[in-house]
Amino acid sequence: MRSAVAPEERAGGKRRHFGRSVSALLAVACFAALTAQAKVSAPLADVSPGLAVQAQPGMLRVDLSWPSQGEGVRYEVQRADTADGEWTTLPNPTPEFRRFSDFIGEPDRPFFYRVRPIGAGNRGKANPATEWSAPASATTQPFDRERSMADVQEQAVRFFVDQADPDSGLVPEGTPGWRTPKGKPILAIGASGMGMANLIVGVERGWIPRAEGLAQALRMLRFLDTKIEKYKGAFGHWIDGTNGKTLRFGKWGEALDMVETAFIIQGAILLREYFNGASPEEVELRAIVNRLSAEVQWDQFMTEQKDGPIMLWHWHPTEKNPEVVVIRGFHEAMMPYILGIGSETHPIAPRSFYTGWMDPQKGLGRPREDFGITHTLENGVGWPLFFAHYSHIGFDPTKISYEGKTYFDHFVDACRIQELYARSRAPEFKGYDTLWGQAASLSPDGYRANEPGNHDDGTIATTAALSSMPYSPSAVLDCAQSMYRDYGRQLWGAYGFYNAINPTRDWVGQKYIGIELGPIAPMIENHRSGLLWRLFMQSPEAQRALKRIQEAAVNKT
Repeated sequence: MRSAVAPEERAGGKRRHFGRSVSALLAVACFAALTAQAKVSAPLADVSPGLAVQAQPGMLRVDLSWPSQGEGVRYEVQRADTADGEWTTLPNPTPEFRRFSDFIGEPDRPFFYRVRPIGAGNRGKANPATEWSAPASATTQPFDRERSMADVQEQAVRFFVDQADPDSGLVPEGTPGWRTPKGKPILAIGASGMGMANLIVGVERGWIPRAEGLAQALRMLRFLDTKIEKYKGAFGHWIDGTNGKTLRFGKWGEALDMVETAFIIQGAILLREYFNGASPEEVELRAIVNRLSAEVQWDQFMTEQKDGPIMLWHWHPTEKNPEVVVIRGFHEAMMPYILGIGSETHPIAPRSFYTGWMDPQKGLGRPREDFGITHTLENGVGWPLFFAHYSHIGFDPTKISYEGKTYFDHFVDACRIQELYARSRAPEFKGYDTLWGQAASLSPDGYRANEPGNHDDGTIATTAALSSMPYSPSAVLDCAQSMYRDYGRQLWGAYGFYNAINPTRDWVGQKYIGIELGPIAPMIENHRSGLLWRLFMQSPEAQRALKRIQEAAVNKT
C-alpha cells in the first residue's frame, strides 16, 4: 500500500464540529505556511561506532530499539537469517525513530538485525564508513488475542516518552513531520495533556519506571508553570518548545484555545491524583497542578447568547474582532464546561452546562433508528468516534445522562452503529467486512474527519475503534485483530498502529498524530481497570462540577 508522506496533510481542511450547530468549525491547522518551511539537512552526526541494538520478540513480529544518536538522525535497518548471512535492507517509513518493528506475520521465525545511522534531515545518505551495530536476534511469537490490547497500549505509551520534547517534556503534534520553520517539532497542548495520561498508564503497567515517569511529568508541569506563554491561565493550541511561545494555528493565529487548555488541565489533574506520595518531587508536582488549575480564568471566556451563557472556543489577546466560535455540544469538547463549572477560583455558571453544552436544540439529537438500534446520535447515522474519547479519558461517561441514558450507553450505541454501518458498505469499501471506526485522521486526500454517511471516503482511523474499547470490547478486539493480522505489514509501526488505512485506495497513513494516538492507551486502561476514570472523578474539580451540574438541573440556575 502507498503511504502518507506530506506533513502538511494534518491540516488540509477543517476539523468539523458535528453537533447540530453547523456554525462551530475548528481549523485543524494551516499547514500551507509550513510547506515553505526550511528543510532540515544537517550533516551526518558524529556518532559512536556500532549502536547497541536490542531485539525483542513480539507477536508475529520483532521489535528493535537503540540509543538515540541525536536529533534529526536517520537510521537504516537490515535483516538476515543468520548472524553472518546475507543482509537485506528493510523499508522504513519512519527512519527518524530509534525504534523499528519488523512485522513478519508468522510465529516462530528467528531473525538477526543490524542498524546504523545514515544521516540527518532529508538527506538520508549512508556513510560507508559508518559501522553497523553488532547483530541482535529474536524470534517471533504467536498471536494472542487477549494480550493484544496490552501490546497496543505499551507501544502507544512509548511514543509519549520517546518523542517528548527533551527540554519541555511536551508532546509533538505529530511525527514524522510537523516542524517549525526552524526545524523544531511543533508541540501540541491537547496532545501533551493526553501524554500525561499515557505516562500514568505506563507507570501503572510497569512499562515506565515510576521515577522516570515522575521526572517527565515534572518537566512538563514546570515548563507549563514558568516558561510557557499563556493569558488568563489559558494556553494556545501549538507551542514552540524552545521558548514557550504560542505558534500560529490556522486562521486563529496565536489565539488561546479553551478546548486544548481543558485537555491539558485534565491531564495535569490526573497526574496530581496519581502521584500522591510524600516525596519532595510528588509534593512539588501537586502544588504546580493546583496552581495551573486555579489560574485558568474560565469565567473570562464566557459570552451571553439568547439561550444563556456559553463558552468561547478561541480568544485572541490582541485581535479586536476575531471570529467567534462557541463550544456548543455535542462533540469532543465537554471538558471545558466540566473544569469551568468545577473551578474553585474562576467558576462559570452551572446552568451553562445546559444552555451551552447540553443544549437540546444542538446537543445529541432526537431519537431515531438505524440498523435496528434506537439512538440519539445526531440527525444522521452517527458522528466521528473521537467525540466519545477526548473528554472521557478522565471524565467517567456513566456520570452524565441524556434522555434517560448515560453518555456511556450512548457511546455503546455509537460503536455498534459504526460497526453495523461498516458492514453495510462492505461491498463498496474494501476492508469494511472486518474493519470499522471513523474519526479525524489522515486520508488519501488529506486530513479530514470521517463519519458514517456522506462524510466517508473508505478511510478507517485506527484510534476510532481502539479508543472505544470500554464501550464495545468484543467488537474492538475483532477489529484490532483484523488490523493486525490482515493489514499488519503496512499498518503496524514502531509505536503500534499507524494513523489510518484506506484499503479501497491501497493507502496507509504511516504517521503518528499525538491527539489521535493519545486516547488509545488511556481508554483501553479505563476498560481494563477504570484507573483514569477513578482518578479524575475523585478530584475536587470533578466533584464540584458534578454537584453543581446536578443542582442546576433541579434549580434551573
